[in-house]
Amino acid sequence: MEFVQQYLQSERLLGLSAGIVGLLSITTGVIFYINKPQFKAFAITMIIIGLIEAGLFITGYFLVNNQANINKKIAQFEIRKEIFLQTDKIMVNKNLKAFFILKLIYGITFITLAIVLSKVNVKPIYFGIFTALMIHLAAAIVIDTFGERYTKIYKTKIETTLKL
Repeated sequence: MEFVQQYLQSERLLGLSAGIVGLLSITTGVIFYINKPQFKAFAITMIIIGLIEAGLFITGYFLVNNQANINKKIAQFEIRKEIFLQTDKIMVNKNLKAFFILKLIYGITFITLAIVLSKVNVKPIYFGIFTALMIHLAAAIVIDTFGERYTKIYKTKIETTLKL
């Protein structure tokens, strides 16, 4: 049971991490907007993306993926261990595929933006927007890498438990 609880907590903390990245983005955007008016496009993009991230992930942390829901899942696990684990194994396999696809999309987009910025003479507004997007893509890749790692560990523990 402990491994289920650890996985659910790690999933919850990853959402909080993404929310914190959003708050840091808002703060960075505000600082740049106030102190460096020549980077206005970058600052506004950081603020907008940060508001979206913080709004989604912090709301999810407190409302969707809260401790009450984790306790409910733990109770379901304790009642029907095997069915719960078989269902979760299917969900985990889908999540691992989603992590791969997301990281691939993020990586391709990041590389494309890097090539565009290095090879094409873009207007400063686009330079600021693309730079802000690249920062957020890099953070998303890092967060998803941790999520993928936790999910793989959870999958291994599910498979081990189901074999017992």
